[in-house]
Amino acid sequence: MNPRDRFYTKTHEWVKIEGDIAVVGITSHAIEQLGDITYVEIKPVGTEVKQGEPLGDIESSKTADKIYAPVSGVILEVNKGAGISTEEEEGDEEGLEKLSDDPYGEGWIVKIKVKDPEEVENLMRAEEYEEFLEREAH
Repeated sequence: MNPRDRFYTKTHEWVKIEGDIAVVGITSHAIEQLGDITYVEIKPVGTEVKQGEPLGDIESSKTADKIYAPVSGVILEVNKGAGISTEEEEGDEEGLEKLSDDPYGEGWIVKIKVKDPEEVENLMRAEEYEEFLEREAH
């Protein structure tokens, strides 16, 4: 079950809006598809990102993929404690298991200062995301 207090993307990111800050992570569905996550690299703090464009890369035992920005804005913080690296700084590799163990809590990936709060209208609510997953499975 996906938390109801967030919005979701078709590329399996979640976003929780806290004032003008968007906390971003990847869904438990994405983690199941990826398998053991081996590396995550996000653009550096201060980088401006646009909704739907790549925010970084994620690698796992099965595949490599992109992480996309669910909203436009500026990267404020990268969760190094969850093993997230940037081009300038390595994350704590031991922390990567937080992504699998607690994807909606301590396993968040990045915080973005939201540029346009209306962009969340382009995202799915939890119920819509679950219906989307069901359609994808069939």
